[in-house]
Amino acid sequence: MDEITLVNLLNKICEHSDTLDWRLNCTYDDGLSTSIMKIVLFDRGNQKKYGYLAFRMETATMIAGKYKQLMPFKGRGSVVDALLDILHYETATKLPSYN
Repeated sequence: MDEITLVNLLNKICEHSDTLDWRLNCTYDDGLSTSIMKIVLFDRGNQKKYGYLAFRMETATMIAGKYKQLMPFKGRGSVVDALLDILHYETATKLPSYN
């Protein structure tokens, strides 16, 4: 897993909101070859949680996840794909409408 790509995508997502922030925690590690990581996206002002992504660190495969109104990310694809979906969602919701 490329941690630099992960951090860059998370920072890019948070650029679209003044209050959006992220936290990455290890929720499980067997000491051998399995680590389960969890990203939480939240409002840094009131700590309201907007979503989370749980994934295997070694393979970057998704276990579960949810973000705002998007479909759940349960077991589909990689964490990078899920972050790109979130980035697209945040970018699309911030575009001006032309009526």
